[in-house]
Amino acid sequence: MITSLEQLNPRARAAAHDWLDRAVAGVDADYRDAVREDLAAYFADHLDASATPADVARLAAGVGEAQDGTGERARFGDWPIDFTPPTARKVAHRWWNPRDERLFVPRVFGLGWTLNVGAAAVKLGLIEPDAEDEPFTSTPEPAFRAALAVPAALTAAVAAHYLFRWRGLPGRLPAQLGATGRVDGTMPRGAAAAVDVSVAALPTAWAAYQVARGTDGASSAGAVAAATAAAATSAGLTLWRAAATDGRPRPWAGPGLVALLWVPSGVVLLGLALAGRAAEQRRDLGVAR
Repeated sequence: MITSLEQLNPRARAAAHDWLDRAVAGVDADYRDAVREDLAAYFADHLDASATPADVARLAAGVGEAQDGTGERARFGDWPIDFTPPTARKVAHRWWNPRDERLFVPRVFGLGWTLNVGAAAVKLGLIEPDAEDEPFTSTPEPAFRAALAVPAALTAAVAAHYLFRWRGLPGRLPAQLGATGRVDGTMPRGAAAAVDVSVAALPTAWAAYQVARGTDGASSAGAVAAATAAAATSAGLTLWRAAATDGRPRPWAGPGLVALLWVPSGVVLLGLALAGRAAEQRRDLGVAR
Protein backbone atom coordinates (compact mmCIF):
# COMPACT_ATOMS: atom_id res chain seq x y z
CA MET A 1 0.00 0.00 0.00
CA ILE A 2 1.14 3.56 -0.69
CA THR A 3 0.06 6.81 0.93
CA SER A 4 -0.01 8.95 -2.22
CA LEU A 5 -0.25 8.44 -5.97
CA GLU A 6 3.03 10.37 -6.23
CA GLN A 7 4.77 7.24 -4.95
CA LEU A 8 3.84 5.36 -8.13
CA ASN A 9 6.31 5.11 -10.98
CA PRO A 10 5.83 7.83 -13.65
CA ARG A 11 3.87 5.69 -16.13
CA ALA A 12 1.49 4.26 -13.51
CA ARG A 13 1.06 7.69 -11.93
CA ALA A 14 0.17 9.23 -15.27
CA ALA A 15 -2.35 6.44 -15.95
CA ALA A 16 -3.97 6.93 -12.55
CA HIS A 17 -4.26 10.72 -12.90
CA ASP A 18 -5.61 10.36 -16.43
CA TRP A 19 -8.35 7.99 -15.23
CA LEU A 20 -9.19 10.24 -12.27
CA ASP A 21 -9.54 13.27 -14.53
CA ARG A 22 -11.97 11.40 -16.78
CA ALA A 23 -13.86 9.85 -13.84
CA VAL A 24 -14.74 13.19 -12.24
CA ALA A 25 -15.32 15.15 -15.44
CA GLY A 26 -19.11 14.88 -15.12
CA VAL A 27 -19.29 15.42 -11.35
CA ASP A 28 -20.85 18.62 -9.98
CA ALA A 29 -18.06 21.22 -9.57
CA ASP A 30 -18.88 21.67 -5.87
CA TYR A 31 -18.01 18.03 -5.17
CA ARG A 32 -15.47 17.26 -7.89
CA ASP A 33 -12.38 17.74 -5.73
CA ALA A 34 -13.81 15.66 -2.88
CA VAL A 35 -14.79 12.78 -5.19
CA ARG A 36 -11.39 12.87 -6.88
CA GLU A 37 -9.65 12.82 -3.51
CA ASP A 38 -11.71 9.82 -2.39
CA LEU A 39 -10.96 7.91 -5.57
CA ALA A 40 -7.26 8.77 -5.31
CA ALA A 41 -7.25 7.49 -1.72
CA TYR A 42 -8.94 4.29 -2.89
CA PHE A 43 -6.23 3.79 -5.52
CA ALA A 44 -3.52 4.41 -2.94
CA ASP A 45 -5.09 1.86 -0.59
CA HIS A 46 -5.06 -0.84 -3.30
CA LEU A 47 -1.79 -0.20 -5.13
CA ASP A 48 1.87 -0.41 -4.17
CA ALA A 49 4.94 1.38 -5.49
CA SER A 50 5.63 -1.39 -8.02
CA ALA A 51 2.19 -1.09 -9.70
CA THR A 52 2.09 -0.91 -13.50
CA PRO A 53 -0.34 0.92 -15.80
CA ALA A 54 -2.06 -2.45 -16.29
CA ASP A 55 -2.62 -2.72 -12.51
CA VAL A 56 -4.10 0.78 -12.53
CA ALA A 57 -6.41 -0.17 -15.41
CA ARG A 58 -7.63 -3.32 -13.61
CA LEU A 59 -8.37 -1.37 -10.44
CA ALA A 60 -10.10 1.39 -12.43
CA ALA A 61 -12.26 -1.20 -14.19
CA GLY A 62 -13.45 -2.50 -10.83
CA VAL A 63 -14.36 1.00 -9.68
CA GLY A 64 -16.19 1.58 -12.95
CA GLU A 65 -18.26 -1.58 -12.44
CA ALA A 66 -19.22 -0.41 -8.96
CA GLN A 67 -20.29 2.99 -10.26
CA ASP A 68 -22.36 1.42 -13.03
CA GLY A 69 -24.17 -0.86 -10.57
CA THR A 70 -24.79 -0.28 -6.87
CA GLY A 71 -21.63 1.67 -6.11
CA GLU A 72 -20.77 5.31 -5.67
CA ARG A 73 -22.72 8.08 -7.38
CA ALA A 74 -21.80 11.72 -6.94
CA ARG A 75 -25.36 13.04 -6.68
CA PHE A 76 -28.87 11.81 -5.95
CA GLY A 77 -31.09 14.71 -6.89
CA ASP A 78 -29.90 17.63 -4.76
CA TRP A 79 -28.16 15.33 -2.26
CA PRO A 80 -24.56 14.08 -2.44
CA ILE A 81 -24.20 10.33 -2.16
CA ASP A 82 -21.06 8.25 -1.64
CA PHE A 83 -20.85 4.48 -1.44
CA THR A 84 -17.07 4.14 -1.68
CA PRO A 85 -15.56 2.22 1.29
CA PRO A 86 -15.66 4.29 4.55
CA THR A 87 -11.94 4.02 5.41
CA ALA A 88 -10.21 5.78 8.31
CA ARG A 89 -8.31 7.94 5.84
CA LYS A 90 -11.60 9.00 4.28
CA VAL A 91 -12.96 9.97 7.70
CA ALA A 92 -9.96 12.23 8.26
CA HIS A 93 -10.24 13.86 4.83
CA ARG A 94 -13.98 14.54 5.18
CA TRP A 95 -14.03 15.61 8.84
CA TRP A 96 -10.82 17.63 8.68
CA ASN A 97 -10.27 19.65 5.52
CA PRO A 98 -9.35 23.22 6.56
CA ARG A 99 -8.60 24.20 2.96
CA ASP A 100 -12.23 23.59 2.00
CA GLU A 101 -14.38 26.55 3.04
CA ARG A 102 -17.56 24.45 3.19
CA LEU A 103 -18.79 23.61 6.68
CA PHE A 104 -20.84 20.72 5.30
CA VAL A 105 -19.38 18.19 2.88
CA PRO A 106 -20.63 14.82 1.55
CA ARG A 107 -20.94 12.11 4.17
CA VAL A 108 -18.18 9.55 4.60
CA PHE A 109 -20.69 6.91 3.53
CA GLY A 110 -24.28 7.18 2.36
CA LEU A 111 -26.60 10.04 1.50
CA GLY A 112 -26.33 13.60 2.77
CA TRP A 113 -23.77 15.83 4.41
CA THR A 114 -21.37 15.74 7.33
CA LEU A 115 -19.56 18.48 9.26
CA ASN A 116 -16.12 19.62 8.12
CA VAL A 117 -14.63 20.47 11.51
CA GLY A 118 -11.47 21.66 9.78
CA ALA A 119 -13.44 24.47 8.14
CA ALA A 120 -15.11 25.23 11.49
CA ALA A 121 -11.68 25.50 13.14
CA VAL A 122 -10.58 27.98 10.45
CA LYS A 123 -13.72 30.09 10.89
CA LEU A 124 -13.15 30.14 14.66
CA GLY A 125 -9.57 31.29 14.16
CA LEU A 126 -8.09 28.14 15.71
CA ILE A 127 -5.98 27.17 12.71
CA GLU A 128 -4.93 28.55 9.33
CA PRO A 129 -6.34 26.86 6.21
CA ASP A 130 -2.83 26.05 4.98
CA ALA A 131 -1.36 25.24 8.40
CA GLU A 132 -0.06 21.86 7.19
CA ASP A 133 1.30 20.86 3.81
CA GLU A 134 -0.88 17.73 4.07
CA PRO A 135 -2.96 17.18 7.24
CA PHE A 136 -1.52 14.68 9.74
CA THR A 137 1.44 13.55 7.62
CA SER A 138 3.84 15.28 10.03
CA THR A 139 1.95 14.49 13.23
CA PRO A 140 4.34 12.54 15.49
CA GLU A 141 3.34 9.04 16.60
CA PRO A 142 3.25 9.93 20.33
CA ALA A 143 0.48 12.44 19.57
CA PHE A 144 -1.73 9.67 18.15
CA ARG A 145 -1.11 7.50 21.21
CA ALA A 146 -1.95 10.42 23.49
CA ALA A 147 -5.15 11.13 21.54
CA LEU A 148 -6.23 7.52 22.04
CA ALA A 149 -6.55 8.32 25.74
CA VAL A 150 -9.74 10.28 25.00
CA PRO A 151 -11.88 7.41 23.59
CA ALA A 152 -10.21 4.98 26.01
CA ALA A 153 -11.22 7.14 29.00
CA LEU A 154 -14.78 7.53 27.70
CA THR A 155 -15.04 3.77 27.16
CA ALA A 156 -13.79 3.13 30.69
CA ALA A 157 -16.36 5.60 32.06
CA VAL A 158 -19.23 3.83 30.27
CA ALA A 159 -18.07 0.41 31.52
CA ALA A 160 -17.58 1.74 35.06
CA HIS A 161 -21.08 3.22 35.07
CA TYR A 162 -22.71 -0.13 34.42
CA LEU A 163 -20.29 -2.01 36.67
CA PHE A 164 -20.83 0.13 39.76
CA ARG A 165 -24.46 1.17 39.21
CA TRP A 166 -25.77 -2.17 37.95
CA ARG A 167 -27.80 -3.08 41.04
CA GLY A 168 -29.35 0.37 41.26
CA LEU A 169 -30.54 0.47 37.65
CA PRO A 170 -34.05 -0.73 36.73
CA GLY A 171 -34.48 -3.94 34.76
CA ARG A 172 -35.43 -2.02 31.63
CA LEU A 173 -33.77 1.17 30.41
CA PRO A 174 -34.83 3.80 27.83
CA ALA A 175 -34.14 2.53 24.32
CA GLN A 176 -34.79 5.32 21.83
CA LEU A 177 -34.65 9.08 22.06
CA GLY A 178 -37.58 10.99 20.58
CA ALA A 179 -37.28 14.36 18.83
CA THR A 180 -38.35 16.22 21.99
CA GLY A 181 -36.14 14.18 24.29
CA ARG A 182 -38.97 11.85 25.24
CA VAL A 183 -38.35 8.14 25.77
CA ASP A 184 -39.56 5.97 22.85
CA GLY A 185 -39.60 2.43 24.18
CA THR A 186 -37.38 0.51 26.57
CA MET A 187 -34.90 -2.37 26.40
CA PRO A 188 -33.47 -4.87 28.90
CA ARG A 189 -30.74 -3.49 31.14
CA GLY A 190 -28.25 -6.09 29.90
CA ALA A 191 -28.91 -5.25 26.25
CA ALA A 192 -28.49 -1.53 26.92
CA ALA A 193 -25.18 -2.16 28.69
CA ALA A 194 -23.94 -4.38 25.85
CA VAL A 195 -24.86 -1.79 23.22
CA ASP A 196 -23.32 1.16 25.03
CA VAL A 197 -20.07 -0.61 25.93
CA SER A 198 -19.69 -2.12 22.45
CA VAL A 199 -20.34 1.19 20.65
CA ALA A 200 -17.51 2.73 22.69
CA ALA A 201 -15.08 -0.19 22.97
CA LEU A 202 -15.02 -1.66 19.44
CA PRO A 203 -14.10 1.58 17.56
CA THR A 204 -11.53 2.35 20.28
CA ALA A 205 -9.91 -1.06 19.84
CA TRP A 206 -9.92 -0.56 16.05
CA ALA A 207 -8.27 2.86 16.44
CA ALA A 208 -5.63 1.42 18.77
CA TYR A 209 -4.86 -1.22 16.15
CA GLN A 210 -4.56 1.40 13.41
CA VAL A 211 -2.14 3.46 15.48
CA ALA A 212 -0.13 0.44 16.64
CA ARG A 213 0.41 -0.87 13.12
CA GLY A 214 1.86 2.47 12.07
CA THR A 215 -0.54 3.37 9.27
CA ASP A 216 -0.27 6.73 7.55
CA GLY A 217 -1.11 9.82 9.59
CA ALA A 218 -4.50 10.46 7.98
CA SER A 219 -5.67 6.89 8.68
CA SER A 220 -4.54 7.07 12.30
CA ALA A 221 -6.20 10.47 12.76
CA GLY A 222 -9.44 9.31 11.16
CA ALA A 223 -9.56 6.16 13.27
CA VAL A 224 -8.96 8.03 16.53
CA ALA A 225 -11.51 10.72 15.62
CA ALA A 226 -14.16 8.13 14.71
CA ALA A 227 -13.49 6.23 17.94
CA THR A 228 -13.76 9.45 19.95
CA ALA A 229 -17.09 10.32 18.30
CA ALA A 230 -18.45 6.83 18.98
CA ALA A 231 -17.24 6.70 22.59
CA ALA A 232 -18.52 10.20 23.39
CA THR A 233 -21.92 9.42 21.87
CA SER A 234 -22.06 6.18 23.85
CA ALA A 235 -21.25 8.07 27.05
CA GLY A 236 -24.03 10.54 26.29
CA LEU A 237 -26.53 7.76 25.65
CA THR A 238 -25.50 6.08 28.90
CA LEU A 239 -26.13 9.28 30.86
CA TRP A 240 -29.47 9.81 29.12
CA ARG A 241 -30.62 6.26 29.86
CA ALA A 242 -29.80 6.72 33.54
CA ALA A 243 -31.45 10.14 33.76
CA ALA A 244 -34.58 9.26 31.78
CA THR A 245 -35.68 6.22 33.78
CA ASP A 246 -38.49 8.33 35.25
CA GLY A 247 -40.00 8.70 31.75
CA ARG A 248 -39.82 12.49 31.74
CA PRO A 249 -38.63 14.18 28.52
CA ARG A 250 -35.12 15.58 28.43
CA PRO A 251 -35.07 18.30 25.70
CA TRP A 252 -31.33 18.71 26.14
CA ALA A 253 -30.63 15.12 25.14
CA GLY A 254 -30.76 15.55 21.35
CA PRO A 255 -28.59 18.69 21.12
CA GLY A 256 -26.28 17.21 23.74
CA LEU A 257 -25.68 14.07 21.71
CA VAL A 258 -24.97 16.11 18.58
CA ALA A 259 -22.42 18.14 20.55
CA LEU A 260 -20.83 14.97 21.93
CA LEU A 261 -20.58 13.56 18.42
CA TRP A 262 -18.60 16.51 17.06
CA VAL A 263 -16.91 18.50 19.83
CA PRO A 264 -14.62 15.83 21.35
CA SER A 265 -13.65 14.40 17.94
CA GLY A 266 -13.11 17.92 16.59
CA VAL A 267 -10.84 18.77 19.53
CA VAL A 268 -8.86 15.57 18.91
CA LEU A 269 -8.43 16.38 15.22
CA LEU A 270 -7.42 19.96 16.03
CA GLY A 271 -4.84 18.74 18.53
CA LEU A 272 -3.37 16.25 16.05
CA ALA A 273 -3.26 18.91 13.31
CA LEU A 274 -1.54 21.41 15.62
CA ALA A 275 0.98 18.73 16.64
CA GLY A 276 1.69 18.12 12.95
CA ARG A 277 2.06 21.84 12.32
CA ALA A 278 4.49 22.18 15.23
CA ALA A 279 6.53 19.26 13.88
CA GLU A 280 6.67 20.87 10.43
CA GLN A 281 7.81 24.16 11.95
CA ARG A 282 10.56 22.42 13.92
CA ARG A 283 11.66 20.61 10.76
CA ASP A 284 11.68 23.80 8.67
CA LEU A 285 13.60 25.73 11.31
CA GLY A 286 16.09 22.91 11.55
CA VAL A 287 16.62 22.99 7.79
CA ALA A 288 16.96 26.78 7.90
CA ARG A 289 19.77 26.55 10.44
